[in-house]
Amino acid sequence: MKYRRRKPTALIGDLGRMIAPLDILYTIGNLVYRRSLRYTLLTSGIAVLGLVAKSLGLPGFTVQQAIVLPLLIGALSLFVGVLLKVVPSLIASRLLTVAQASGLNLMEDYRKSQTDQHLVALWRRLFQYECRLRMASHQLSPAIRVNGQTENEALAHAKESFFVRAREALTSPMPQIQQMFRVGLDLRFFEDWRDGAYFDRSDSKLIEQFDGNSTLLAARAEVGLTGVGAAMLMNPRRTAQRFWFAVVTRMVAILTATDVQKLNRAHHTDLFNAQMLLWPGTEDGEWLGSMPGAREELLRYRRRNMRRVFGSDLDTARCVLDHMLYGSFAMATELRMRFDPDYCDGMLGYDVIEDLRAEGRNRRDFQRAQGFVRQASGRLETLDRFCKESRPELLSASGSEDLRIARLAVHVNRGGLHGLLDQWQGQDSGGATESINRELNDAIASKDICTRRLLAVRMHHELTRLSRQGYDHLVAVLGYN
Repeated sequence: MKYRRRKPTALIGDLGRMIAPLDILYTIGNLVYRRSLRYTLLTSGIAVLGLVAKSLGLPGFTVQQAIVLPLLIGALSLFVGVLLKVVPSLIASRLLTVAQASGLNLMEDYRKSQTDQHLVALWRRLFQYECRLRMASHQLSPAIRVNGQTENEALAHAKESFFVRAREALTSPMPQIQQMFRVGLDLRFFEDWRDGAYFDRSDSKLIEQFDGNSTLLAARAEVGLTGVGAAMLMNPRRTAQRFWFAVVTRMVAILTATDVQKLNRAHHTDLFNAQMLLWPGTEDGEWLGSMPGAREELLRYRRRNMRRVFGSDLDTARCVLDHMLYGSFAMATELRMRFDPDYCDGMLGYDVIEDLRAEGRNRRDFQRAQGFVRQASGRLETLDRFCKESRPELLSASGSEDLRIARLAVHVNRGGLHGLLDQWQGQDSGGATESINRELNDAIASKDICTRRLLAVRMHHELTRLSRQGYDHLVAVLGYN
């Protein structure tokens, strides 16, 4: 892909659009407030000079004037500074409250309305491979695979079953772990992400998952994405993303709340809310047709607000969206690349290089992935030769799931498998074969927890992709199409 280089002034322009008039007033007020003592001291100096001049028979100040003038200037600057600080803060705070009360946080319903699209993507990129693996291992239940079916027929039946079970899970509130074992699908991360709303401060689920979920933290620990080294790699991105997310969602909330109030006042109603402005299709509601000019006004506000926040064209808008979303995608991609061997050598029909070529925006990410994949693919090829010689049962159809765990163990260098495979490859006996088998057996013995971690890493990564795609589509429809 072509990695666009933007001029530094473009970033300044992105930041400038995040400043509301209220912020300018607040900044002026803060400046006046902080300098009120300086103004008082300066006026006191002038008053003293006026007293000296008066004592020399020149035009100047009386004692009363010399006392009152500094106090008056100090009090006035202090009052004006506090007023300019407090009033914009109260107005901004009020608008943020109005945005929440007007349903901005309920834009999560728009995300939930896309459930079918999301499930299709998750089946295509994640769950169909689990199904194929279990089919190969002959572990599908009779309810899913019926004797006499071809592989394609069985897969189609499994796909239908997946959608039925997923919808049941999403519409039946129950404890997540209980749900996972009941329906046979781990949708914990998906449900958590769905609880965040587009353009709202609540849409921080992916950052929270990466930083705090115990399953993802265990996977990060296995691949060395913890500690000082990982912090140096990730913290700048995490900090920048949090900043941009905060300022963008704040600006959207202020503009949305302002327009909700304007529309309700102009049309003498209370039916306009945040969803009317941010949910495509609401402009075609029948009730809106009874208000002359309301539809055109609503569409005009939508378009103006999106361009006010995200820029004058779609390319600029996508850059702003990447300021607030790309960090999560990049960190999830790094974790998946390090933890998921199938994501490196294309066993899934797609890989990290393909994803970064299509969706990346940082050349260093792509170059680092290329180097990592070269090394990882070489080790996995060595494991394949080892299995042919010493563990042929892993290469059989019934050993498919065990082979995946063995590949994962090598990929994350469990028990020093990198060095052991190098030793075995160099024909240095030294117990290398026995040691490799011992480590592989230990990994296979903990297959369930390894599989859960792998699926969690894959799910989290796919959600970062869906998040970027969802915002890109929504902003384009609201402001540019």
